[in-house]
Amino acid sequence: MLMSHKNNIHVLSRAVVLDQDHILVCKTRDLPVPFYFLPGGHIEHGESAEAAVMRELLEESGAQSRINRFLGCLEYSFEPGHSSICHNHEYNFFFEVESDILKIQKPLPRLEDHIELLWLPFREIEYIDFRPEPLKTFLPEWLKSSKNDAFQSMMISEHG
Repeated sequence: MLMSHKNNIHVLSRAVVLDQDHILVCKTRDLPVPFYFLPGGHIEHGESAEAAVMRELLEESGAQSRINRFLGCLEYSFEPGHSSICHNHEYNFFFEVESDILKIQKPLPRLEDHIELLWLPFREIEYIDFRPEPLKTFLPEWLKSSKNDAFQSMMISEHG
């Protein structure tokens, strides 16, 4: 039986980079309606979530970085076409990351045509199209917590 490509599950690793009450975000540049998300991307076969976030941040920003801590995992499903044309189910692993190069007073490069990196005041993520949407609630809680075992599931119920 052939399955629609929208039924794929994507596993991603994301970087939370903070500096002076700002957060580093990506803004889409290749979609009719742009939205914001955290730097990072797909975990490749055989790659750890930690290695993926370091690789993706290097590819997107040119910056070497280091992981401070694991913040949490968000399982998220959404209506097909809302956030992606290729899938509607994600596992996102979030890591607090530091870099000597990624600082608010330093210029950010544009290494990938489909995204723009920018610094936003952290409090503004509540008011923008920031995805996945539930992260607006969980991220501030995870950053305040000293726990490293956070997991959240935001699955759309199949039964109604």
